[in-house]
Amino acid sequence: MYKYKDLSVVLLYLILIVLITISLFAYKTKEYGSTFPFNRTENSQPSAVLDIIELKEQFPAPSTTSGSSGSNITQQEHAKAEETWKRSVERRFAERRESVRARCEEVGPYNYNAQRTAQMSFYCSKNYNIFVCVTAKSGATTWKTHLLRLDGVTEHFRNPHSGKYDTLIRASIQLNPDQLQEAATSRSATRIMTARNPLTRLVSAYRDKFNDGERPPVSRWGRLTARHCKNCTGRDGTLPFPQFLTLVLSEANAMGVAGLDKHYRPFSTVCSPCKIQYDYIFKQETFDEDLHYLTQVLRLKEVKTGLRTNTKGNTTQYSSYLDYYRDVPPDVLKQIYKVYEKDFRIFDYEFPETLLRKMED
Repeated sequence: MYKYKDLSVVLLYLILIVLITISLFAYKTKEYGSTFPFNRTENSQPSAVLDIIELKEQFPAPSTTSGSSGSNITQQEHAKAEETWKRSVERRFAERRESVRARCEEVGPYNYNAQRTAQMSFYCSKNYNIFVCVTAKSGATTWKTHLLRLDGVTEHFRNPHSGKYDTLIRASIQLNPDQLQEAATSRSATRIMTARNPLTRLVSAYRDKFNDGERPPVSRWGRLTARHCKNCTGRDGTLPFPQFLTLVLSEANAMGVAGLDKHYRPFSTVCSPCKIQYDYIFKQETFDEDLHYLTQVLRLKEVKTGLRTNTKGNTTQYSSYLDYYRDVPPDVLKQIYKVYEKDFRIFDYEFPETLLRKMED
């Protein structure tokens, strides 16, 4: 009798111990449960998503989280976001091609020679059958660097414009006349050009070649000024920006628009966009994104998309370049617009409202 009674007491103690243990475990779980991996709500972004976001936000990026759970973006969602971005840039290139064709019909015929463009301005990658109309102050150094890399030049070089490297990618040297003609017309070749707002390009040329007016220009630029605009410089030999524009106008009057120095010669006379059908029309304002798209479509693994060379004269932003035109006389502005009118119209660049009002004063 007492034996069974002692046994029941022991069982009661055991049951009590089990209940206390379960209660303690539940309490600890509640207290520290938020530190368990399955309860994490960290909202980090993979580097692949950041690559898309860094492309100037030209097109709205999709959300980096899925649903309301706060979970990280999935590979499928990233792929979808990238595909959306590609379609957006592809559509923009198509719109540029159509716009150039329409504008060319509006401006009418002009005497710019497509053969001369191929002869003087085409640079190429023979490995990829790519031909770029290289224009000064519109990524010329960057384009030449990329083309050299595409054709296997891996050695370090500082100046792709030097004769040693220039001859490796200049189309007129690498190709015979028949091949050069085919490069300008064949559907198998990929043709590219880069346009830029004429007003910012003029400022860039002034900053780079005329020392931003801080000291007298040297060598060819000093001689150019002396030949076309002797009275433009100040007593200290410097060339203020309004006088630089006067120099451009004097040079255009003497040499013709197509005879202007290559650093500010209109694109319409360099690349013949109304005579040559370009597959990709880049714009300096969206250059990085345009190039990123091209490297993916053509699989240009040798191209370093973040590379921007010789940018010392290309740092003029839209928010500041208008300051250079503040003291330019209205009649000079009108003549400058006339010189670059085809570039404005063909490539859909608007003449700023503030300058339009100034011309009307």
